[in-house]
Amino acid sequence: MERVRTAIIGAGVMGREHMKWLGRVTEAQVVAVVDPHLPSAEKLAASGETGTRPFAEADDMLAAVSPEYVIVVSPPKFHAQQCIAAFAAGAHVLCEKPLCMSVAEGEAMQAAALKAGRLFTIGFQIRQSPAEQAVRRFLADGGLGPIYHTRVWGGHAMSYPWGRYFHRQDMSLGGVLAATTVHPLDAVYWLLGAPEPLTVTASTFRRIDKMPDPPIHFEGEVAEVSVEDFGHAHVRFADGSSMSIEGNWLQHPRERAHGWEIHGTLGVAQDVSPHVALDRQREVTPVVLDVAAEPESRTTAEHVAFLAAIRGERAPAVSWREALGVQRLLNAIYESADAGGEVRLS
Repeated sequence: MERVRTAIIGAGVMGREHMKWLGRVTEAQVVAVVDPHLPSAEKLAASGETGTRPFAEADDMLAAVSPEYVIVVSPPKFHAQQCIAAFAAGAHVLCEKPLCMSVAEGEAMQAAALKAGRLFTIGFQIRQSPAEQAVRRFLADGGLGPIYHTRVWGGHAMSYPWGRYFHRQDMSLGGVLAATTVHPLDAVYWLLGAPEPLTVTASTFRRIDKMPDPPIHFEGEVAEVSVEDFGHAHVRFADGSSMSIEGNWLQHPRERAHGWEIHGTLGVAQDVSPHVALDRQREVTPVVLDVAAEPESRTTAEHVAFLAAIRGERAPAVSWREALGVQRLLNAIYESADAGGEVRLS
């Protein structure tokens, strides 16, 4: 089988992560790495196969290499323009989260993919979890009955993210909610079948610049921070259910720094074992689900799954409807927090 010519746009932490695990994917051949800081691109390219070429500009790489598969792991500010350029060049695209900076950008990305007839997915690795996949099958079969409420939370225990741009709103859309909590948010939105959101009410808070000795792991100064490190939101859906969302990069150590719960009329599903429990009166009965073995790496698994989609063997793990739905929720959360009131989506 001929290997798929693959390029990575972004040579930061996630670019290195994708390069590492793509080394385990025999169907893919990384032929190019892009980063505006050319030494970073050169270093990452040198860590790959012989002949991997470094570039400072994505357009130059697309013209010179003509990749079939492009992985976009640059700051979110550049996701839309780079994905659109990759589609126009004939490549299928995996974009890291968050999708982009606005719903309008996301819709332009979708239009470009459809025009080019290229496939798209987004780096939501939780979807590669066999446990979550088993819960999804259980929910699709009506195992919990009608869903009435979900809880989603995600963050770090006193660990502000590393890197050059997570702390900057102009580069990253937002902070903990857009960069970290988005993972369990997407997982639950996917598990529920992407219901239509009606309203969002949210608040955010920035603690790091108010701490006497803040944990700084990023490249920059506290004075440059313009994103939230805590956020909370309440969502109402058209099907009558609701969702609470909470993110915190500076939470105190706890047993579960991130997770989710889904409440139905027949019981509860959650991201810890047992994953499903049904109840009647005061009796709670765990349900044994058919869960496959966890993959060695969910990043590897998402590449294998997407390459299978490129070969026409399955659909991409993330649909445009789901990706744009999560983007609408994120943008509405920040709009509500800025306005100090409810945002109506439909």
